[in-house]
Amino acid sequence: MPLTINEIVARVPQWQGKEIDIEPLSGGTTNINYKIIVSGSSFFVSISGHNSQLLGIDWHNKFYNTSLCAEQGLSPKIVKHFPHQRALVQEFLPFALCSVESLTDSGVQHRLVQALKVLHYGADFRQDFDMFCLIKFYVVTITEQGLALPSEYAAYNEKILKIGDALAAYRENLVPCHNDLVPENVMDTDNRVFLLDFDYSGNNDPCFDLGSISVEAGYDDTQTRELAKAYYGHASENVTARIHLHGILADVGWSLWSVIQAEISDIAFDFIKYGLMRWNRAGKKIDSDKPDKWLHGLLSK
Repeated sequence: MPLTINEIVARVPQWQGKEIDIEPLSGGTTNINYKIIVSGSSFFVSISGHNSQLLGIDWHNKFYNTSLCAEQGLSPKIVKHFPHQRALVQEFLPFALCSVESLTDSGVQHRLVQALKVLHYGADFRQDFDMFCLIKFYVVTITEQGLALPSEYAAYNEKILKIGDALAAYRENLVPCHNDLVPENVMDTDNRVFLLDFDYSGNNDPCFDLGSISVEAGYDDTQTRELAKAYYGHASENVTARIHLHGILADVGWSLWSVIQAEISDIAFDFIKYGLMRWNRAGKKIDSDKPDKWLHGLLSK
């Protein structure tokens, strides 16, 4: 069972006997977050939501990967962790989180790409991550929980399977990836970028992280090629195709995640609206001729 915020405060030895202020933070969609001020010093506490196992989150994996990234200066330092109770205490960084709009800024994009290169060339993470496998897990979970899949899922299933099977060919050389680069998980200081929330981190095709940025920021084909060029130094047809196809799988996966969260989460967030937005965005691409073009582009080297 997750700990309450008061139980966490009581279990951090260096906080005992000091003046403590607890401030709930809004904006989290998976975990319940707090800012803790201890005698003038600020800390960040993340506590798992109820039934997070239904979302496929492994907190031992999350802590291990967060620790590696903290050591590399990619994420806030860890103060205390409670993996069995699914809670994490970190230093609090007083910088602004990114927005959809900021991800289109060339400076932010450059800093984010540089941070991803450090991440991707770092030590391997504890586990692998495959959105295609997570999609299958979510479909089973939704069915077992008696929930409803998004409309037209059956109609799109064949194309989703085709995309997943095609991208499986790029799982031989995996690198540590964040895998959930929503703007709220990126903190920009104008000089560097910090990555937050490693719930879904794992070794993956680096193009998945680039695909996440592309769909989150709403990049068009030209902007996606520029992103590929910023990361790889070139924008081959193969790389841009992988980015686009991973972006589709990301939207499909997080739309299914939203179906589950709408049922199990106590967080005040419109998961249904969010899931529909991502599902409709994926569906618009699947209904077009672009996936076939991108699948053909995978054949190019």
